[in-house]
Amino acid sequence: MLQLASYILAIHGYPSLVSVVDQSSQHHSYQDGDLTIHEVETLYHFDNGVVICQQTEQDQLMIEATSDNVCEDYWINYRVITSNGIVISPQQKSFSNLCQQGFWLKIQRDVSSK
Repeated sequence: MLQLASYILAIHGYPSLVSVVDQSSQHHSYQDGDLTIHEVETLYHFDNGVVICQQTEQDQLMIEATSDNVCEDYWINYRVITSNGIVISPQQKSFSNLCQQGFWLKIQRDVSSK
């Protein structure tokens, strides 16, 4: 069994048991009242045949903000699309901002280096 963390670490360029061999992205924007919402869906293909989908969503106000605060709302979701017969746990992981994701990645890096 492999942890979803191994794939997310590889997506972000950290040492991992797996490697990204290809990726493709689709961008989409829509109006929600006065807000423009930007979505990006990226499919990551790995060397063992696994495919992980990363979805992000951010509104235009957060993109235009000049704040250096990485903890602004920025929805991020990772889910297994194709497991290629490999048991991956969990099948999905979500974050509500980049700060939360960054902290989780740091913990995963520390755990995987032991």
